[in-house]
Amino acid sequence: VLAYFGAMLIIRILHTVYQLLLLPGFRETLNTKVYSDIFEHSRKTDLANYDNPEFFNDFVMSTQASFGHGTQLIEGTGWLIRDIVAFAVSAGVIYTIDPLVAIIIFVSGLARIFIHRYYNKLWLKQQEEQNPIIRRSEYVKRVFNMPDYAKDVRISRVSDCLCDSYSDAVDQTKKVQLKYAKKYMLNDYIFLIFMDVAQYAIMLILLYKLMVLGDDSLTLGGFAVGVNAVWSVSWRIEAIGNRLMDYHKHGVFLEKLMSFFKTEPKICDGKLEATALESIKINNLNFAYTDKEDEKFSISELNMEIKRGEKIAIVGYNGAGKTTLTKLLMRLYDPTNGEILYNGKPLTEYKVESLRNRVAAVFQDYKIFAATIAENVVGGQLPSDEKQNAIAREKVKDALKKSIFSEKLEALNMGIDTPLTREFADDGTCLSGGEAQKIAIARAFYKDADLIILDEPSSALDPNAEYELNRSIAEYAADKTVIFISHRLSTTRHADRIYMFDSGRLVECGSHDELIAQNGKYAYMFNLQAEKYR
Repeated sequence: VLAYFGAMLIIRILHTVYQLLLLPGFRETLNTKVYSDIFEHSRKTDLANYDNPEFFNDFVMSTQASFGHGTQLIEGTGWLIRDIVAFAVSAGVIYTIDPLVAIIIFVSGLARIFIHRYYNKLWLKQQEEQNPIIRRSEYVKRVFNMPDYAKDVRISRVSDCLCDSYSDAVDQTKKVQLKYAKKYMLNDYIFLIFMDVAQYAIMLILLYKLMVLGDDSLTLGGFAVGVNAVWSVSWRIEAIGNRLMDYHKHGVFLEKLMSFFKTEPKICDGKLEATALESIKINNLNFAYTDKEDEKFSISELNMEIKRGEKIAIVGYNGAGKTTLTKLLMRLYDPTNGEILYNGKPLTEYKVESLRNRVAAVFQDYKIFAATIAENVVGGQLPSDEKQNAIAREKVKDALKKSIFSEKLEALNMGIDTPLTREFADDGTCLSGGEAQKIAIARAFYKDADLIILDEPSSALDPNAEYELNRSIAEYAADKTVIFISHRLSTTRHADRIYMFDSGRLVECGSHDELIAQNGKYAYMFNLQAEKYR
């Protein structure tokens, strides 16, 4: 008894140390490693993949569940070893009582494993069918949780539409669950019947040997031990079967994750390092977002040239292809056909990272992150080296000054260390639309790139701020190439050259005065806006 007590005490202590000290650290280490790899691969994944619902469904399904399945897979191995040892001991006891009983248990165990395998296949099919539906319901939850949508939800009746969408998703989920529940029921009935028949057949064999045959090798105590061993072995076989099938279930999810990691980007590195920008030339460029035959080109037969130091304005109505062109210039997409030449060589011949390092962009749908002002401007953490950190901080302040954010910055007690949004910091600051846009513009100034792309850079700014920003850009970017995309033609009239887009095609090109003299589409758009100020 003392020996048993001592052994159990040691096992309990080891188990507690493992569960409370080792396992949590292991989980977090694995979590950090897996998601770091996911984040890095997501950053390299082609932007076009996010336009593909099938890819996105698999991506969400694999990344959301990968950590849980990975840790459960490894933890389950320990439980599997325990169950196998317990099974071997109990099976040995049964074999000494009756080999036939041991064979029946072994065969029934194999059958259960195959039944469980079928169950897992059903479960996986259900998950794949439910996942697109669940994404819809999760989207609705996210809309109601995110502050970005809070104002629109409150001043409109969009919540009715969202609630209907959520209810519809729930109803569809119920239908899928009911569809598979019927199959699960049949599977469970077969499993339970098979298990009960095997167990009670074994008990009848033992009873027959004890009470009818009067087998001297089987005593009443042996019968009791045998019955207990049968129940133990049956339970262990079921546990082992479940563990083995868990390997299959976890493996399917991990396989999806690995297929995501194996996704090779089509936007691949060339061999050249991008040097300082001298010129960009576009020849017979066509682009469509998908490869479907009936897909309309977003850009058609485009030819244009941009030289170093030029201030280029791209104007046109919504859907004209203006933003699409900037994505192609940054090689977020590759042309369907035609080519873009950087310093006389195709973009595909350059290393992607070196090319993008030459470009600073302020997107129309820019994002502010839950980080400090400095980290938002830098686009990452400040250098840890004290000297480099001080240089970076001064550069951040200079970029904010150029983006007309200095007045707001002076009103913040923590300066550039002020957290933005109150997502994680109670003392965080929520910026207005115009203030947030100035932070986004400061990123472009901080990067000190050869080519600056400004997509609607003053859409959220008041007239004074817009005037000051234009003056700052003219001063700061005097020797840089700047591409403006704007509907507000007061921003673009001082450009060296203006390109007018219409339905993906370049329809007019020239200076402001030249295009006004042509009295074409640009002149019509400009006069339409000017009329509002008369």
